[in-house]
Amino acid sequence: MTKALPDPPHDPVKDRAAFNRAIDHYLPTQGVHAVNEDLSFEDALLYTASLLDSASATALDCGELLDKPERAKILAVWHLLEIAKATVDRSIECLKPTKTTA
Repeated sequence: MTKALPDPPHDPVKDRAAFNRAIDHYLPTQGVHAVNEDLSFEDALLYTASLLDSASATALDCGELLDKPERAKILAVWHLLEIAKATVDRSIECLKPTKTTA
C-alpha cells in the first residue's frame, strides 16, 4: 500500500516544545503539594521521616525485582534514603529533652 501523502518532516525542536507544553499543562510545578502553615517543626520532621520510610521501602521493593545495572542504581537510591531518614530520626531525637538523673 502506498500513502497518498508522505510523512511530514521530523522536527525534534518542535516535538520537544509540544512535549514541554503538554507536561506543563498536565503536571503543574506549583501548587501540587501544599504544606500546612500551622505545621510545627517537630511534626514536619515526623512527616518527613514517614515519607522517607515509605520511599525507602518502595525503592527496596523495586530493587529486588530488577537485574544487575538497574538494581544497583535503585539500591543506591535506597541507601541515600536510609541515610536521610537516619539524619531526620536523629534530629527528632535531639528535639526531645533528655532526662538527667541527679
